Amino acid sequence: MSDEERRQPPEEASEMGVDVADGAVETGPEPTSDRDALQEELGNLQQEISRFRELYLRKLADFDNYRKRQEREMTEFRRFANAELLRECLPVLDNLERALAAPGGGNGGLREGVELVVRQFRDVLGRHGLTEVDPIDQPFDPARHEAISRNEDARVTEPTVVQVLQKGYLLGERLLRPALVIVAVPAGSASPGGAGESFEGTNG
Repeated sequence: MSDEERRQPPEEASEMGVDVADGAVETGPEPTSDRDALQEELGNLQQEISRFRELYLRKLADFDNYRKRQEREMTEFRRFANAELLRECLPVLDNLERALAAPGGGNGGLREGVELVVRQFRDVLGRHGLTEVDPIDQPFDPARHEAISRNEDARVTEPTVVQVLQKGYLLGERLLRPALVIVAVPAGSASPGGAGESFEGTNG
């Protein structure tokens, strides 16, 4: 021990952090309050990050659903944009088919030409989503058929299409034109108040 340390009073040496008993240096209390505050702030930031991440994922899912809905709507719009034009083409197709069905047409070149035109016309309409409704011998469906008249028939157990006067057409899943049909109903159902009354002249 130096002369200066010998001359220093014990109280003064203790205040300087020197243990007068064994010479060990004393340390002050750890700054736990600052560490706890930092931990709390870090926890709050992590919660904010999780909240913003969840919000981002939700908005991303909403946008994806919106994009898919827009694509479906655009597809539907493009499909039905020409609906009126296709509807006006149907009478032309009807007349071509009637020409082929007319008796005495023979098998000459004119008939073959008309058959070719009909096939090409059907192909064009089909590529635009048009499908035929030809319900012969099928149960009457008021959503797709328009009954022009009905006849009693003991051979049927439910209203059944027995003759198609004009084919119907669907554009995708949408009815573009109902089929004009004659319906056979079970015997007795065509009496006043019978089951047949409910669909006479129905336009699907």
